[in-house]
Amino acid sequence: MKKIILISLVLLQGCATSPPTQFYSLEAVNSPIISSTNKKPLIGVAQISLPSELERKQIVTRDSDGTLHFAEQHQWAALLKQNMTEVLAKNLASQHPEFWFKAYPWSLLGMVDYRLVIDVTRLEIVLGKMLSLSVDWTILNEKTHTVLKHDSMNLEQPLHDETYATSVKNLNQLLLKMSEQWAVTL
Repeated sequence: MKKIILISLVLLQGCATSPPTQFYSLEAVNSPIISSTNKKPLIGVAQISLPSELERKQIVTRDSDGTLHFAEQHQWAALLKQNMTEVLAKNLASQHPEFWFKAYPWSLLGMVDYRLVIDVTRLEIVLGKMLSLSVDWTILNEKTHTVLKHDSMNLEQPLHDETYATSVKNLNQLLLKMSEQWAVTL
């Protein structure tokens, strides 16, 4: 009986030594420029929509053959869609000081003048190989309820190692590139 208890304790101890979970968050690359004028148009950045397989706390990666992997020890610190929305709003604010940018929800500020709607159609991380991001986006005039511009964007970034930290850093860079391309459009 003592042998069974001792073996059980050894097995339980082996299970208790799993590596700790690491949490990741996207960060705006530039801080917003504060301007003195309050009479700037307000652009609301609507909460980004993601493919359903990305609506989870685990970082999702893909093998070259398309197999998905959900990393239990590598997770997003917050909802990915909200984190991406906030980062894009901050990046845009730093590149366009003539506008106010507010990430969803913006109801405390009243009505927005324009709304930027972003639908992520693809976000693929292939560790050690490539990060791909594809979005459809629309700018709407909130007062007239008209579409001012609609387009798609495809961005890729090579990944030089197989770490999750590198993948998150490169996703930050892709979000900056995306906001830079929108800065030209706005």
